[in-house]
Amino acid sequence: MTSALTLGAIRASVGLKLDRLLSAVVSGDNLLERMASYHLATGGKRLRAVIAPWVCANLGGDPADALAFGVGLELIHNGTLIHDDVQDGDEWRRGEPALWRKWGVAQAINVGDAMYFWGLEAVAQGPNGALAVGHVSRAVVGTITGQVMEFQLRPSAAEQLEPTLMAWVNTATAKTGALFGACVACGVIAAGEVEAEALVAAQELGEAIGLVFQVQDDFLDLVGDKGRERAGTDLKEGKLSFPVAWCYQNAAPDLSSRLQVIVDTPRAETTDAMVDEGLVVLEDSGAIEATADWLRNMRDSIGDQRYAATLPGIVDRILRPVAHRL
Repeated sequence: MTSALTLGAIRASVGLKLDRLLSAVVSGDNLLERMASYHLATGGKRLRAVIAPWVCANLGGDPADALAFGVGLELIHNGTLIHDDVQDGDEWRRGEPALWRKWGVAQAINVGDAMYFWGLEAVAQGPNGALAVGHVSRAVVGTITGQVMEFQLRPSAAEQLEPTLMAWVNTATAKTGALFGACVACGVIAAGEVEAEALVAAQELGEAIGLVFQVQDDFLDLVGDKGRERAGTDLKEGKLSFPVAWCYQNAAPDLSSRLQVIVDTPRAETTDAMVDEGLVVLEDSGAIEATADWLRNMRDSIGDQRYAATLPGIVDRILRPVAHRL
């Protein structure tokens, strides 16, 4: 590969087309489409939308062949976001009221469901659509499995999982990595590489990228601005993040036990002072620096994977919001 397209170049090439195609899916006047349009209008990086065209182009294919995949995967991703906001009780999405806050939980579930099926319909229209739909469907089930596991890591969960670092990694690989893997795999499919080993390699690369994305997201909640009510909102929600799991496993017992009390306290009873204390514990225990080290190591090693050259600079782009701490 001589001159691989950068993220900026692929966005310049297909970004407007993707936006138009996404808007067309939800352009009707009925309430379902208006609610979906509201959610999509809150923005987002559209990273999952461009990955398949980007990979395809850098394998020598025509990125236009992968547009249907990009649209479908972006719709599915947004369906997961709508459902996440409901399940986590997040009232804001990128500075705007979450869909469930405007129209209620039941309607938000309806919109998220519709996003999944609009997305699969779009994926089916791409090259080797049946192969791609099967791969994406398995990834969606993986994403949902990860969401189930995330709840199992909470203290009140039925069939609770022990909150270890490995349990967290397995959860995040499923919840976030599976769909990133499908994005890379669909780009490979669009370029005509449909052999099983190619799809496995593509899925593994995407899962690694997704894991970096999730650790970055956890880190950003602590050291940056996610557009939420405050830093440390994940602590208030009782989420087991990478830094929290690291602290549980590696910190001095007095620090890890205090953090666990804060994380396990119900959201309605978790005060800002408790969240502030949790942030101090994560800093003092070494969890913040350990998370930064992990991200630096992944940034340096991920380029060795097959197909990594089709996504030049993607890890640096994902890490940009937390670059000040790396």
